[in-house]
Amino acid sequence: MLHTIIHITDTHLGDPTALDRGADPKANLEAILEDIAGNADDIVITGDLGSTEDLPWFFEKMQAYKPGFKITLGNHDTFSEVMEYYKNTPTSGNDELYYSREDEFYKYIFLDSSSGTVSSPQLEWLKNEINTLKKIIVFIHHPVLGFTTGMDMIYPLQNREAVNEILQHSRNEVTIFCGHYHMPDKRQDGKITQYITPSVAFQVNKNSKTIEINTSSFAYRIITLEENSIHTKLVTNFYDYFSKKTG
Repeated sequence: MLHTIIHITDTHLGDPTALDRGADPKANLEAILEDIAGNADDIVITGDLGSTEDLPWFFEKMQAYKPGFKITLGNHDTFSEVMEYYKNTPTSGNDELYYSREDEFYKYIFLDSSSGTVSSPQLEWLKNEINTLKKIIVFIHHPVLGFTTGMDMIYPLQNREAVNEILQHSRNEVTIFCGHYHMPDKRQDGKITQYITPSVAFQVNKNSKTIEINTSSFAYRIITLEENSIHTKLVTNFYDYFSKKTG
């Protein structure tokens, strides 16, 4: 087995936070798609897609590039607005976008944290979904494992302890891919390994207790799955040049 997933997050199309600082999230996303050059089995975008006015452009662009691409919702996304355009995957919830799929070796779980929490119905659903002997990969907007940084102090996943507790009861290891904090990070807790992928639009200083924004880079992550291993490379664009770094 060799399966490649591209993880993209926090596109923030039309967001004044990026535009007023000279960043162009649409151009950044197009540069990423050009850099991928079609070399992906799947693309997953974990939320904060963009303004209401930019959603038609986003979904038309992504569907033309990679039919069947997957998304989760972030705190800047509205379920009813997004679902007007997103037809790739039926949701297991009524007013939230959460679902799962699996292959021979992995189970993929997509969670909705757009409310700033993982809702009670999702938590109950998640308890059933982790009942598998396969390795679990979770895609979610908010990080489940927190740490001292401005974004975590101000905008954390409110009930991350409950999510963590459920995932720790998995029979096998769990790998989380998320965004929201606009910075790169890798950390572990028990059975969980978590990777944060930087934003397409703008980044936040990791070493600050306040939210300090910069627009000098944007990034995506390459996830390569083999039967018994998960490898990732972070691909970062600094001033129109893409560089790859493992981890």
